[in-house]
Amino acid sequence: MQHRYYIGFRLPEALAKDIERVQRELFDPAYAQEPLEPHITMLPPPAVERIDPEELVRQAHTTALPFWPLRLTLAGVETFKDSAVAIRVDSQAIHTLQRRLTALLPPEADITYFPNPVFSPHVTLAHARQGKKLPPELPHAYEKALRDILPVTFETSGLTVFKWIAPRRYTAHEI
Repeated sequence: MQHRYYIGFRLPEALAKDIERVQRELFDPAYAQEPLEPHITMLPPPAVERIDPEELVRQAHTTALPFWPLRLTLAGVETFKDSAVAIRVDSQAIHTLQRRLTALLPPEADITYFPNPVFSPHVTLAHARQGKKLPPELPHAYEKALRDILPVTFETSGLTVFKWIAPRRYTAHEI
């Protein structure tokens, strides 16, 4: 059975609203997918789709407890080729936590992160529609729009499971 969910972090509400405002201002459906709620993915959908969420959520919660509170810095805008614009997340501990979370997965799990093949913690701002490229000036537009917000540091003490309910729609539940 396939499950459509992923595990990650929600951003503090005020920060998420600021980022969503900028995403709405710069969104163009001609080349970009509708943005999701700003978040940081720790275990992507392909890695967990064949794993019962109930069991993995319990294990992820226990694994993450020693990391709380986890200090994260949204540092600056970065690009992934011409397919995504994101905010880079700086934190050594997030890499250690991600390695421990992936250790919970079976060996056959597909732990490929998109748009990078390896874990590169980020908050996606814009993602190109299939067959499209983002305009080369878009990263600069995001840098300019976010200059009063970034860098910003916050602490989190909980993971979130994001369960997909429809294309580009999901429910979020704190673990």
